[in-house]
Amino acid sequence: MYMKRNKRLLAILLAVILCVTMLTACGGSKLSGTYHSQGLISQSFTFDGDQVTMSAFGINASGTYQIDGGQIIITYTLFGQEYTWEQSFSQSGNVINIGGTEFEK
Repeated sequence: MYMKRNKRLLAILLAVILCVTMLTACGGSKLSGTYHSQGLISQSFTFDGDQVTMSAFGINASGTYQIDGGQIIITYTLFGQEYTWEQSFSQSGNVINIGGTEFEK
């Protein structure tokens, strides 16, 4: 009786862990809003869903992004040419770090 109960409890526990892991993976990688650098060169990233617009030196480039572990991968088109840009990424509160540069929301 205890063995059957323990198996059922283990199955429920594994199902809960799987659901939490899936929800975290789906929800944790999307950014929203505009983040600005605080350095000498004014740069910004505006995120909406899986879309991103990068701005620097008065030039805007739009594309898509994904976060894969500690990397952000951005695919965008600039002057008719498609590029893929991969940089280190981290987030802490309202601050993101892309390629060693901090951007604040």
